[in-house]
Amino acid sequence: VEMDTVHSSRESNKTLLTLFFTQEKLFLAFLLNRCTKGAVRLIFDRLEKWLSTYEFLSVFENILTDRGSEFEDSESLETGIHGIQRSSIYYCDPMRSGQKGSIEQAHTMLRMILPKGTSFEFLTQWDVNLIVNHINSTPRESLNGRTPYDLALETLGEDVLKAFQLKRIAPDEVNLTPKLIRFNH
Repeated sequence: VEMDTVHSSRESNKTLLTLFFTQEKLFLAFLLNRCTKGAVRLIFDRLEKWLSTYEFLSVFENILTDRGSEFEDSESLETGIHGIQRSSIYYCDPMRSGQKGSIEQAHTMLRMILPKGTSFEFLTQWDVNLIVNHINSTPRESLNGRTPYDLALETLGEDVLKAFQLKRIAPDEVNLTPKLIRFNH
């Protein structure tokens, strides 16, 4: 699993924590009010509660990320809510974020919906889940025309996808444009 963050425009402190399953091409994103170690830790703790410690360990066994300050306390991320190791965090070499290039491809799809310069201030986790569901319901050539959602359903199982609050979007309803999220604020 590759991990990163996507930042909002300058007017907002909100950030997206993104996780990408390289085998299934499954993309997850979680809204952070601030891009801090504590905010990332809270997401990990919430996922562990949703999944169970054992399931978290099997799903997020190894995580590759960059050396952003929000990821620098690897021990706190690796240690679960019951004091048990729940994951192993690995870091890209300095200035080599391309070592986690798969997640960058997912970010390209995300930026089709939330172009650079977009403020995340009015986004809710519900909006983020909607975006993620559309991205994961897009067929991929690299998956022989299958969707990340369908492949993850086979490899990770329905319970894990439900814990991630993922849903399948019908192929003819997938929308990867800014119109998916209407800012009526």
